[in-house]
Amino acid sequence: MKRILMIIATLAIGATMWSQEVFTVVYAVSDDGFVNVRERPSSKARVLKKLYMFSHGLGQGVLRGKSGNWTKVSVGKTTGWAYSKYVGSQNWYKGDGSPRLVAASTTTPIYTESYEDAAKHPLFTTVKKGTIIADTFEEDADYYILTTAHDNLFIKKKDAIVVGE
Repeated sequence: MKRILMIIATLAIGATMWSQEVFTVVYAVSDDGFVNVRERPSSKARVLKKLYMFSHGLGQGVLRGKSGNWTKVSVGKTTGWAYSKYVGSQNWYKGDGSPRLVAASTTTPIYTESYEDAAKHPLFTTVKKGTIIADTFEEDADYYILTTAHDNLFIKKKDAIVVGE
């Protein structure tokens, strides 16, 4: 009986981890340099915005979900659907790292660099509480830092927790 309960508990913990969202940035991989973000997952739906390729080593949107051949993305304050064939992704969670950086605030802000003011970090996006942000990150006094080829993303230490240290 104890063995069965241990197996059930292990499966429940695993299911919780598999169901957690992972912070993923998206970008276009089309020959045109962009992919249309549409109102609905249909090539006939109205175009709301464009998702562009990498800029300074950082994708331009955030993954919000998938349905069939379509990817739900947020670009700025616009959320819509892009054809998955033309969407690439990047994240800082490899799945085998410990510790993990996890969003601790109801809506955890993630900031990017500012070229005008190095001390100011403009909002890039927000993620909901419990989202796995990374298992590859650096720290400074006030922020956890996600590095890219050129730019960085910043999460205030008060908005995230490190799990599995």
